[in-house]
Amino acid sequence: MEITLTHNGKNLLIKQATVDDASLLLSWWNNGEIMAHAGFPLGLKTTLEKVKDSITRADKKGDIFIIYCENIPIGEMSYKEDGNVFDFGIKICNKTFQNGGYGTAILDRFFEFLFNKKNAEKITCNTNLNNIRAQFVYEEKLKMKRVKTLYNNWTNQIGELFSTTFFEITKDEYFNNKK
Repeated sequence: MEITLTHNGKNLLIKQATVDDASLLLSWWNNGEIMAHAGFPLGLKTTLEKVKDSITRADKKGDIFIIYCENIPIGEMSYKEDGNVFDFGIKICNKTFQNGGYGTAILDRFFEFLFNKKNAEKITCNTNLNNIRAQFVYEEKLKMKRVKTLYNNWTNQIGELFSTTFFEITKDEYFNNKK
């Protein structure tokens, strides 16, 4: 599965991950700087075999994707499916492409795909309450609703306490916002 789009004159591609992408994902997932916002300042400390299993596991209800800009891998995203509700995660791992609107453009196109091709009725996500950039994208750019916040609900790898905030958007809300 592939999704293409253009942003700022650059060609973007969202491509379903394969085992050939496992080494790239491993390098991102084990990088504490990239994973700190998700509560893993020391990285996931995972193995190549576990990453391959995440990509190929038959019982999974979702998929992992690599995001490319002009054929350069810049990030990854995933979704998990529960009926007609799809929960997503995204990371722009290449700092050069952060704060350039790429995540917003990618998610907007990805939402269209989930609603139109996967029959999603609702899309959800959550983020660290300290991740102001993500919250701005979700609320202001994608018009998702903040539905709850859990305060001090998890501790990261080095013992820091964090809070999580949750967002959602329905199919009708998404397409009504497009009018």
